Amino acid sequence: MEAWLCLAGGNALGAFHVGAWAAIEQSGLRVTRMSGASIGAVVAAVIAGNPPDRRSEALHAFLAQVRQERRMTGRRAAVAAMLMRGHPSLFVPSWPGLWEILPGMPADRSQFRRGPMRRLLERTIDFDRLNDAEIEVTMTALDAETGRVVEFRNRDMALSVDHIMASTALPVLFRPVRIDGRCLLDPGLCENLPLRPLLDRPGDAAIIALDLFARQGTLTETMDGIGTRAQELFFAGQSERIIQCADLAGRNFRHVVLSDPQDEFVGKAFDFSRSNLERRVELGRLLTARALADLSGAPPAASAKPPMENASDDPAPSSRPA
Repeated sequence: MEAWLCLAGGNALGAFHVGAWAAIEQSGLRVTRMSGASIGAVVAAVIAGNPPDRRSEALHAFLAQVRQERRMTGRRAAVAAMLMRGHPSLFVPSWPGLWEILPGMPADRSQFRRGPMRRLLERTIDFDRLNDAEIEVTMTALDAETGRVVEFRNRDMALSVDHIMASTALPVLFRPVRIDGRCLLDPGLCENLPLRPLLDRPGDAAIIALDLFARQGTLTETMDGIGTRAQELFFAGQSERIIQCADLAGRNFRHVVLSDPQDEFVGKAFDFSRSNLERRVELGRLLTARALADLSGAPPAASAKPPMENASDDPAPSSRPA
């Protein structure tokens, strides 16, 4: 059966997409179209830019390059340090970066430069294969001046590493990317689930939207818990509006959402620790397999349970304030 795949953004949460792809391959579905925003664009490019028998291997190799071993300082301190000092495989501090706020400092466009990420993408993705369009790939980015979401499709143009860099250009952290005179940013600011590019033509393909933020969840009344729910609601609210506005009549639509009650941490999208990446991969495999069980004819993975180890390596507090 033919399938079209929509991949949402969410930085390190995108490990979920890697597990989801394993479930899709196992289901026997034939993916012919993909749309991706931010990390979703990265994953789509890695899949389409590698031979069919090496796609899962390439995705896991990419994760191996970006994962980080957790230090004794704990999860919160590790993420805070990365957002100050950078991630050696992805981004390094820019100068003057945030120090531009001091008197006499020249202006800068971002806190980090992404030379390492650019080189990693160029090593991981065969752009000639990507642009052969065996799988149609659409990447989205946000035009910073018009406020419109721009679509870049490999059947209409040759996609390059610049298009991926534009789709992942989270403002302030990373500098905007200019393509054809447009100043482009991460589309997650307004359209994190790139569903629209897959609804431009009719078809009986299964449309699978892989989302990284859950609309419903328990509110823990701490600053971290409130911040986490606010983040989830911001992105999940976008997805809900996008789906409600879409014409899905007669479409075989599946919305698969990363749901992980164990991962209550406002900085989780920047947590590249090995344990949490592996956890998200497994959740992607499990939740996607369940969602697709009736399409593939395989029994649903009802007997399997998501991994339940605590996603945080910080010592758990003995109690939380009410």
